[in-house]
Amino acid sequence: MRTRTVHRAILRLRPRLGVLVVFLLAVTAAGAAARTDSVRTTRAKEISQLTWAVPATIRGLDYTHSADAVSASVISLGMETLVQYDELGRLKPNLASSFSTPNATTYVYNIRKGVTFWDGRLLTTGDVVYSLEQSASKAAGSQIASFFSDVTSIKATGLRMVTITLKSPNPFFRYSIAVTYIGEKRYWSQHLKDLGTPGVLNMGTGPFRFTKFVPDESVSMVRNDKYWGRKAAAKKITLKFIVDPSTRQLAIRSHQVDGTFQVPQEQIDQYKRLSGVSVEIAPELRTAYFSLDVASAPWNDVHVRRAVAYALDKAGLVKAVLRGYGQPAPTMPPPQQWGDLMPQSKVKKLYASFPQYSFSVAKAKAELAKSAYPSGFTATVPFPDSRQELGKAALSLAQNLKQLGITLTVKQETTDDWFNTLYSHPSPLGMQVISWGVDYPDPADALALIYPSQFATANSFNTANYKNSTMDALINRQNNSVNPRVRADAIGKALKLGATDVPYIPVWYQQIAMALNSKYQYKNFGTWYLYSPWARDITAR
Repeated sequence: MRTRTVHRAILRLRPRLGVLVVFLLAVTAAGAAARTDSVRTTRAKEISQLTWAVPATIRGLDYTHSADAVSASVISLGMETLVQYDELGRLKPNLASSFSTPNATTYVYNIRKGVTFWDGRLLTTGDVVYSLEQSASKAAGSQIASFFSDVTSIKATGLRMVTITLKSPNPFFRYSIAVTYIGEKRYWSQHLKDLGTPGVLNMGTGPFRFTKFVPDESVSMVRNDKYWGRKAAAKKITLKFIVDPSTRQLAIRSHQVDGTFQVPQEQIDQYKRLSGVSVEIAPELRTAYFSLDVASAPWNDVHVRRAVAYALDKAGLVKAVLRGYGQPAPTMPPPQQWGDLMPQSKVKKLYASFPQYSFSVAKAKAELAKSAYPSGFTATVPFPDSRQELGKAALSLAQNLKQLGITLTVKQETTDDWFNTLYSHPSPLGMQVISWGVDYPDPADALALIYPSQFATANSFNTANYKNSTMDALINRQNNSVNPRVRADAIGKALKLGATDVPYIPVWYQQIAMALNSKYQYKNFGTWYLYSPWARDITAR
């Protein structure tokens, strides 16, 4: 998570069942009849076969060699992690019955008792340590090894305890454990070169067991009836890889598949009109924003930056471009990205305290009049052809800027060309429009990458070339602490400073949608479904 490319940030794709209560009835004729009715009711709620459309193909069922969001949404149904995100992005116990952080460099996980793998073997600390070590191993070719770059040791420190020690504080490390899957040491060590392939699959502890993997076609699973946790309603699952959005919609319309995630925003209203299909909406935790190179003219003038911020009609763009499936963004991290760091009520108050740049041509003109360019100037903003919504936002801004005497040329580029320019970080970089997808539920995610002075260089994320010693100090303060209050205070001050200096202009927070056959329900749909056994939480109505 700490080692990411802008390409991943831009192009990245981002529950719970009710508990069945069985009432024990007295052994009478009436009680026996009632018990029979109860059993029938329970059986009626089982789903014999659930078929799901996955929006992309996956490379395998071993996350250390298939570390992408779509693969995670498949692997998470069978493989489990020590801790897990809930629908709000808060960490909760999973294979670890409890966990703690005694200090800023020590993470302790108490392994749950009585958990078995699909082959019946008990989960031990040996399995946990081995899985974490393989995930951290660059030599083993792990694609998530960078998550463990700060780790100095992974040890079993008790019969059911595993302790991870870091060389320096890293408040983001705890989220890495939520996407590091635990496998059986015996099985994994025997299949180091072919784990996750069609002939080997994997060996996990999750609510579903992999039974078949056909590359570029599908993955099949059956329910694990010996699962340690809540049992799933679905007895069998087939995940079909349907990449084309129109084909996927047709499959939903004809009920060849029961549901899908990643409904394209331009198709949400179409899905809502389908018979027998329900649509759920949730925050995607993706922020669109303009980046202004403060190291070069005219963007080195704060009044120019504020004038542009006032000229951006965020609410209008959400309505026109996102079709209402989003909200205007006052700062980079969406409010829901605060996870367990601060309650949403406090986040709302914090965001309201930031400088507000509500759409106003009059205020934009007033700010520009204070700048070194009161009569306006000319500039260019490129956007990638894979993100047409960014181009639309830039065109809308260009129209509004004309009233200020500013000529903004909007230029479409191939995604590769656009990305190469952005990542090589030429000087001056000028104005850019970017879409950022979060990696974990922490408001310092983007903050720690796009604001620090040290990242105002090639192959880094500070595309605004923004340098502020106060900002650096605030980011370091939160980075060196695991105390929620200390971190929340530093992050809040840093975000307010960013809103004052305006090196970046947040535009909107996007929403995501899922479609589901109306005979089923999934009540806790949210951004973090990717890393949870989401199919366990689909029930019959």
